[in-house]
Amino acid sequence: MAEYSRILVIKLKQPGDVLVSTPVLAALKEAWPEARVSYLVRRGTEEMLADHPLLDGLYAAERGRGSWRESWRLIRELRRQRFDLALELSGGDRGAFFAWASGAGERIGFARARQPFWQRCGLFTRLLPRPPARLHMVEHDLEAVRALGVSPRSPRLQFFWNREAEAKIQAWLADRRLSPQNYAVMHPGAGWRFKCWTPQGYARVVESLMSDWHLPVVLTGSRAEHEGELLREILAECRTQPLNLAGELTLKELGALIAKARFFFGMDSAPMHLAAAVDTPAAVLFGPSGVFNWGPWGTGHLVITKDWECVPCGRDGCQGSKVSRCLVELSPEEVLQRLSEWAAANQLK
Repeated sequence: MAEYSRILVIKLKQPGDVLVSTPVLAALKEAWPEARVSYLVRRGTEEMLADHPLLDGLYAAERGRGSWRESWRLIRELRRQRFDLALELSGGDRGAFFAWASGAGERIGFARARQPFWQRCGLFTRLLPRPPARLHMVEHDLEAVRALGVSPRSPRLQFFWNREAEAKIQAWLADRRLSPQNYAVMHPGAGWRFKCWTPQGYARVVESLMSDWHLPVVLTGSRAEHEGELLREILAECRTQPLNLAGELTLKELGALIAKARFFFGMDSAPMHLAAAVDTPAAVLFGPSGVFNWGPWGTGHLVITKDWECVPCGRDGCQGSKVSRCLVELSPEEVLQRLSEWAAANQLK
């Protein structure tokens, strides 16, 4: 097995994708404990890795093309680090370019369909075969590590937060007389509305948890316009009043809040992966996305999805409608039944 002293991992994707790649960091550090391992991610996703005790360096590339000056400054900084290995896990043109521009002597990426000749023969020193389509993204990313002769042991997601985030969440809970394990976090939104359930469905779950289970519900959400609209519709439907923290938390604070919850309820989203990373049981609804690729990593989680032949389709709604029938036709009754059975079996109710 080769020796490496400076390793760069490139993951220019969404926050959830970055978090799902953290087993790569642990595997590299296990194989080469003395090596400096750094990450290059998209601007805005750094919180998924910041404060990780195994990480030695963290760089951010601007979304889109950014300015030439900023890109050149980043490239100069990467080259100053004198990386001897770059692992490109993004699968895109920008990641391939930064792998080459880093100056790393060994540059490894995955082959992909219709990959340009200039990438296949110029930017990488080694292209790995495309992993199977039905492989979980954790295992997909770890294929790059296995290609180096490393066999990762018990891969798990990891997420860390600082004292300020911990103190803020502890104070918020204390002000509302909530104790750890005595509330549920519901994050209804996702990156796209077609991956979300109905406001009526979410409202019925809120009411059941609060009235029947006597379990307070904390609603969370991003500042995205479509998520704000969804939260307003849910609150208008609710006959009980959940606690609402939507748009008020950083990713670090959200992780700290989920870590203390009895369980998480939501969609295929970055907060779902946060729940898995902080060992909080997650009950999640899946529609067009493949559970085999993106399901909550680990054991003890619940995935609720329609048993239809067309699921998953990977599309943005049925027939271009931006509405996924496999989600909107999930009834509150069937979701609550599955949720109740899961909670009882795992002593969460």
